[in-house]
Amino acid sequence: RTGRRPRPPVVLAGSADATVTSIEASQMLWIELNTAFAPLDNIKVRQALNYAMPKDEVVATILQGFGKKMTTFMPDFYPGATAEFYDYDYDIEKAKALLAEGGVPDGFSTVLAYNAGDPIEEPIAIMYQTALKKIGVNIELKKLPAGTFFDSLVKRTEPMIFNLDAPFTPDPGFSLNLYFHSGSFLDFSNYKNEEADKLIKQSLSTLVEEDRFAATKAAQKIINDEAPWTLIANPGFHLAHGKDIGGIVYYTSNRLNFQDYKRV
Repeated sequence: RTGRRPRPPVVLAGSADATVTSIEASQMLWIELNTAFAPLDNIKVRQALNYAMPKDEVVATILQGFGKKMTTFMPDFYPGATAEFYDYDYDIEKAKALLAEGGVPDGFSTVLAYNAGDPIEEPIAIMYQTALKKIGVNIELKKLPAGTFFDSLVKRTEPMIFNLDAPFTPDPGFSLNLYFHSGSFLDFSNYKNEEADKLIKQSLSTLVEEDRFAATKAAQKIINDEAPWTLIANPGFHLAHGKDIGGIVYYTSNRLNFQDYKRV
């Protein structure tokens, strides 16, 4: 299993014949904040929505301790990734203050779409809905069949929508370009910052590692400050297997290659 459904690892914890191999993985779980919809076009509002996400509670309860809270806008073990600018731990009072700064002190109403085919998204959506009510934000939960969900994600038709994905290439420029360059197909939040675009392009146009990391670090600060996503968790990669199976190799594509496995 790849982290989306943590119940089997918990069930197998006491098994005599099976075990679970858990690996820090490239998968990320977040909510797209579509800047084409007001007031999500307001940076202060997007920051407030991040402070209202109870990430630690999500990991401890819904993910049952498998995975960790998300603190970077790319897999945090990729070269060049940094959590230096992260400051979005759960803080309702700070979220309220940011909404006031953003011009919506009484909150607002919007829609959060989630994938009916992913069993962890609904409980996270409900938990988030409850937290947001504390700051005056009322979200209608929109449960979409998998096909409709992915169509809505790609067409960017929802104000807020879950996303679970991973940049397969462990490179900071590739990762940031994939999700945050305004010309990317996967920029589902309609995020655009000209300086971030410039820095991302710069990181992809030089082979000098120091220059590449300097550019991606600066881009990460801009993206973190402008918060086009609500960060949730890095679910991890969890493989349930017989105790007589070895040779397990993790790939950042999160795909299983059975030719690696062997009896031990």
